Amino acid sequence: MIKRLSVLMLVAVLAVCIVPETKAGDAEQVVLNETLDGSFGKVWRAVKRAMEVHGCGKPQTEKVIEPAEEGGLYKGIYISDFCILATGEDTTRDVLERYGDIPRIRGGMWISGRIQYKINIREEAQNKTKITLKAELSGFEEFITNQVHFWTSNGLLEREMMAAIVKYSNEEIQKAGSTDE
Repeated sequence: MIKRLSVLMLVAVLAVCIVPETKAGDAEQVVLNETLDGSFGKVWRAVKRAMEVHGCGKPQTEKVIEPAEEGGLYKGIYISDFCILATGEDTTRDVLERYGDIPRIRGGMWISGRIQYKINIREEAQNKTKITLKAELSGFEEFITNQVHFWTSNGLLEREMMAAIVKYSNEEIQKAGSTDE
């Protein structure tokens, strides 16, 4: 009886030790895809306008890949600068927790939070353009680690940015449609 009980205890302990613990950094990254009816140029202008309106400043990377042959399709990569979400000891933690699971640092003091958007734009046939949007949150913890930490977002800011891009793309398409008449 004691032998069986000790074997059961050993199995229970091993089961607890072997199961990996999930961490804030293990969350799956939100990737948004949208296909719009409009040319690459209109969507590209809409992306730049959305970034400007959201206060992201000049991009770190802004690259348009022109087609090799005539009649080919355009591609573009837009990586924003870090868009500041919050600064200061008092409100930064609250803002960052609203948009993702921040790393757990006992006694940590978050003094800045930011987001960086990574957008791939690809022109497709029949005057359609596909947008793929990803983002990464980061913040500076001053008291314990004195480092910048990165983690995945919960998707709220990505959805907000994608909605702005779609809105501005539709405005660009409307402008082009009204000048054709």
